[in-house]
Amino acid sequence: MTFLFGTVISFFLFFNMSGISAQQFNIKVADVYGLDPSLYNGRHYTFFPPQNTEGNQYFSGVRFETGSVTIRGVTYNELALNYDIYNQYLILEYKNNLGAANLIIISDAWLASFSFKGLNFEIISSQDTLKQIYQVLGEGPNRILYFWKKNLNLESIQGSKNHDFSSARKEMNVYTGNQILKYRNNKTFYSLFGSDKRIAIKDYLRKNHINVKKASDQKMTELILFCNTLYTK
Repeated sequence: MTFLFGTVISFFLFFNMSGISAQQFNIKVADVYGLDPSLYNGRHYTFFPPQNTEGNQYFSGVRFETGSVTIRGVTYNELALNYDIYNQYLILEYKNNLGAANLIIISDAWLASFSFKGLNFEIISSQDTLKQIYQVLGEGPNRILYFWKKNLNLESIQGSKNHDFSSARKEMNVYTGNQILKYRNNKTFYSLFGSDKRIAIKDYLRKNHINVKKASDQKMTELILFCNTLYTK
């Protein structure tokens, strides 16, 4: 009888202690995830290039930079971000309650935009409703959109196989009339606009010595802002 009584008491003590531990565990999980599933609901980032791969999959380097993201109209600042342009993932680095670094892919289901390295990016749907990440220059009815990407190449040298990432490459587009239209050079750029505006844009390019394939972000921002002024006259 004494043995049975002791067993019952031990069971209740264990159950109560387990309940306390579970509560403490839940509190720690909440602390880790910041109580905001909109930001921390992505998949773990587990992409690892093959061994002996030259270069990296990121926009400009392996270092994570401080930036911000906007999800469901809410902007989250002071985040450690990087942009994998090979896989087209926005990666968030955060510390768990033990201080270990974790990487997750921010879900594009509700991601609207993000900024890092002083650049602005938006998730925009093309005509076929495919969402893509674009660097955005300018404001107004017309904007410049750059789509950045890298390729992973396989090279066979003297019987050995090595991989290397290409340099970052951009596809150049103008967002106009709710369409995303590609351009390759000055001529194809001003050809995207109405016939009544092409001469003015062509003259602007010539007078400011702009080559759209090589121009800086600042020059292209000024160019698209000039294009927008033509729509207010």
